[in-house]
Amino acid sequence: MMSKLTKKDVQKVQLRSWMYQWQSFSYEAMQATGFTQAIGPAIEKIYEGNDDVIADKLQKYLAFYNTENTMSQIIMGACLAIEETESDAATDIAIGIRTGLMGPFAGLGDSLFKISTKVILSSLVGYMALDGSAFGLVLAFLVNIVAFYCIKYYFFWLGYREGTAFITTKQDQIKALTNAATVLGLTVVGCMIPSTVKLQVIFEYVNGDAAQSIQAILDSIFPFLLPICATVLVYLGLGMKKMTTVKMVWTIIIVAVLLTFFHII
Repeated sequence: MMSKLTKKDVQKVQLRSWMYQWQSFSYEAMQATGFTQAIGPAIEKIYEGNDDVIADKLQKYLAFYNTENTMSQIIMGACLAIEETESDAATDIAIGIRTGLMGPFAGLGDSLFKISTKVILSSLVGYMALDGSAFGLVLAFLVNIVAFYCIKYYFFWLGYREGTAFITTKQDQIKALTNAATVLGLTVVGCMIPSTVKLQVIFEYVNGDAAQSIQAILDSIFPFLLPICATVLVYLGLGMKKMTTVKMVWTIIIVAVLLTFFHII
C-alpha cells in the first residue's frame, strides 16, 4: 500500500517529537501526551475523513508512556511506520511495542546518554577548566546540542526504516555499546576522586626530635585513602532521610573549616 505521508510529514513528526515529548509531561501519563501530540497529525492524515478511528487511535496513544528521550526516537519512528500500514491492528501493535520497549530502552538510554556520556564529558570539561581552558564549554555545547540531536535524528529514521525488525536485529549491538560506556564511565569516576578531591592530613606526630607525617603513613597503607573515604561518606550522607544536596554542601564546608581551624587538614 502506498504511503499517504510525504517525507515532509514524517520529518514533522520527528521535529514534534523533539519539541513535545518532555514539554507535554504529566504525572498521570508521563510522556504519553507529548508522544500523542507528535504522532497525531500523521495519524490524522493517514486516516483522513474517519474521525472516529482517529479519535480512538489518539486515545490509545494517551496510555502511560515513559522512557529515555533519545532512545524514544526509535520507538516513535517504528510506531509511525506501523501506522502507515493502515492495518486494523496497527495501533494495538504499535502500543504493544511502545510498552514493551519503554522499560529496556529507558535503562539503555539512561546508562548510555544520561549517565556515562555526561560523566565522561563533565570530567573532561572539569579538567579543562582547572587548566584554564575555555574549550571545555565549546565541547560541552557540541556534544550536548549537536551530537545528541544527530543521534536522535539517526535513531528516528532507523526506527522508521526498520520498524519492528530493529527489536531483534540491533539489541546485541546496543547492549555491548552500553556495557562499554558503563565501564568507561566508572573508570573516569574512579580517576576523578584522587585528582579532584584534595584532602590531606597536615598533622604530624612528634616525639622529641622525631616527627612522623600521618599523611605519609596513610599513603603507605592506601594511596588517596582520605579522598575515597570522604567521597563515600558524602554519598552515604546523601542517602540519609531528609538530607539534601544543599545541606550536604553546608556540612562539607563546616567540617572543612573546623578541621582546618584545628590544623588537622
